Amino acid sequence: MKYQTDLAKVKGLGTAKQGFGHWWMQRMSAILLIPCGLYLLFQLTALPEFNAQTVGLWFQSPFNAGMTLLFALAGSYHGALGIQVVLEDYVHNHALNLTLQLLTKLLMIGMILTSIYAIATLLFG
Repeated sequence: MKYQTDLAKVKGLGTAKQGFGHWWMQRMSAILLIPCGLYLLFQLTALPEFNAQTVGLWFQSPFNAGMTLLFALAGSYHGALGIQVVLEDYVHNHALNLTLQLLTKLLMIGMILTSIYAIATLLFG
C-alpha cells in the first residue's frame, strides 16, 4: 500500500492543453447563434405568408442568405463540439470513441457543404 498525499497522486496528470480552446469556441459559437437565430426568427415570422415562394423571395436578399448561412455554419460547428464532449465523457472504448468522433466530424462537414449548396441555390436561383 502506498501512502501518498493528494497532490502526489495527481502530479503529472495535467490537462491535455486543449480544454480551454474547445470550451471557448463552444461559447463563441453559442454567442454567435443568438443574434443570428433571433434575426431569422423575427424575419421569418414577419413574412406575410410562409410558403415556398415567399421564403424563396426572402432568400434572394444576400443579407438574409448570409445570416442563414452563418446560422447554419455556427449551428453545425456548435453541435459537433457538443457531441464531442459527450463522446469524450461517456464513451470509454477508445476505438469506438475515435470512430464516433470521426463520424461526427464527417457529418458536420456534410451538413456545412449541404447548407452552403442549399443557400447558394436559393440565393442565385
